[in-house]
Amino acid sequence: MSIWNFKKGKREEAFAELDLILNSLSQKAPGFRGYMSLLSKDNPNVATILTLWQDVESLEASEKGVFAEAKAKVKNYIDKATCLENYRVFSTQLFQNFK
Repeated sequence: MSIWNFKKGKREEAFAELDLILNSLSQKAPGFRGYMSLLSKDNPNVATILTLWQDVESLEASEKGVFAEAKAKVKNYIDKATCLENYRVFSTQLFQNFK
């Protein structure tokens, strides 16, 4: 999980760049399993991106590849250091209702 703190009023512009990276680079990365992007309702300058990786090795490789490239791409929009937190999935349920 990465928490991105952007300069005031720059989240939408910066997040568009991040989303483009996630839609291109990460999907080609070995071990990538998906992502979820969350825009804070309480803080208009914060976004959280949850990425899912097959194993620790894939995650670590992504930090040196996809994550590093993403940070470089939006460095002019970042207000303070991006926070990385790593979690092990205990359980999940994702579904889509088709009607």
